[in-house]
Amino acid sequence: MLAVYDTATGAVRPFESRVPGQVTAYVCGVTPYAEAHLGHARPAVVWDVITRHLHHRGYRVTLVVNITDVDDRLIERALAQRVPVAALAEKHAAQYLADMHRLGVADPTYLSRATENVEPIITLIERLLARGAAYQAGGDVYLRVRSAPDYGALSHRRLEDLRVGVRIVPSAHKEDPLDFALWKGERPGEPAWPAPFGRGRPGWHIECSAMAWRYLGPHIDLHGGGVDLVFPHHENERVQSQMALDLHGEPGVGWWVHNGMVTSSGVKMSKSLGNGAALSALIEQHGAAPVRGYLLSVHYRSPLDYSEEGLRDFARGWERVERLWEAVQGAPPAAEPVPGERGELLARFPEHLDGALDADFNTPAALGHLFDMVRAANALIAEGSRAAAGLARRNLLAARDALGILGLGGAAAPANRAGQPPEPIQRLLAERDRARADKDYARADALRRAMAEQGWVVEDRREGPLVRPVTPL
Repeated sequence: MLAVYDTATGAVRPFESRVPGQVTAYVCGVTPYAEAHLGHARPAVVWDVITRHLHHRGYRVTLVVNITDVDDRLIERALAQRVPVAALAEKHAAQYLADMHRLGVADPTYLSRATENVEPIITLIERLLARGAAYQAGGDVYLRVRSAPDYGALSHRRLEDLRVGVRIVPSAHKEDPLDFALWKGERPGEPAWPAPFGRGRPGWHIECSAMAWRYLGPHIDLHGGGVDLVFPHHENERVQSQMALDLHGEPGVGWWVHNGMVTSSGVKMSKSLGNGAALSALIEQHGAAPVRGYLLSVHYRSPLDYSEEGLRDFARGWERVERLWEAVQGAPPAAEPVPGERGELLARFPEHLDGALDADFNTPAALGHLFDMVRAANALIAEGSRAAAGLARRNLLAARDALGILGLGGAAAPANRAGQPPEPIQRLLAERDRARADKDYARADALRRAMAEQGWVVEDRREGPLVRPVTPL
């Protein structure tokens, strides 16, 4: 049975979706004000695996991922660079999405931008004002935190212990320092929209409440993001959604699922700190599969302390998987089972993989089973076992499909990558190269998706783009 850790209860609980056979999930995405680093890829890769495994277990998944394209940091960066906020957001969003496709991250059901959802944002704010849970002051609209009787239930904090901190912005207009902005009145040089309570722009927290509600309704099975979002973002989102959507204390989210941070020398990788490992450069240097696998090599709830040496070590390990696949390509089918512990490791790999992912999406355990299988197959082949070579080939064919759950299936079949794409794909590839040369990243991203829809994936490497067939899941 699938079991998932829930931040709110602090426990791993058996998973059961609200509607049998269907899962709804909302994941907080990026604020695209600078180039993406490795830390931005982790939640995307983690949730890609979660979604793939849920599909594998028979669920129909509706996944919403947001892009915060109006935000204080984005506005500050755009003003500093003297460019429109929308242009800066779109530039970095396109680069981020291109990197995600290179990592094999499938598009969500809905990729939602905050600026496309101002109307539902305004609707929720009006509801909160009508209920007395929010108030207008100084041209802004604030939520009364103390009107939420269970504030702190998600983050396990008590109101009396809270103080004004880094992400709690003080203001002379607030009734209480803990109150947070739902709407910010219009300021010079900032984007603004008309609203019944005055022109302005949304606050950060209300954006996600509105987008989740618009696409998924008042109840969500899974809500995800980085552990740094538990407080105040997800705590604030939770209470304002409960009050605006009349949930009357009933949880609007079944499981809160938070991934650990990617750190560098123990410090959170951050654009503001300038300690991020540029994602595009890492993919160019090491390849997409090793970068993706490295992100999955630590359990999603644990921090991943990035090191160049660690990534190189994983890349070398991945080469052993590819070499084994090449070694057994021509082996005849196995006529009989291979006896002993090594044979059992080969035969039961897909089952072991499923078991690891059922246990709160334990990707390091899944990768451990993969490398155990590779070692067993290599040892048996070295002993001259023809049956082992045949079984290894058969199991790697099965494993390639099983590894599709990890998004690594295609990387285990290097023979496929040598195939020349058909002429229509070659034309799309040439058109994409021209778009990239013109820095038209949105067009290049659209062309990548068009090729993916026809069964071909593009990996951008230092020596040029590499095109290979998508491995069927």
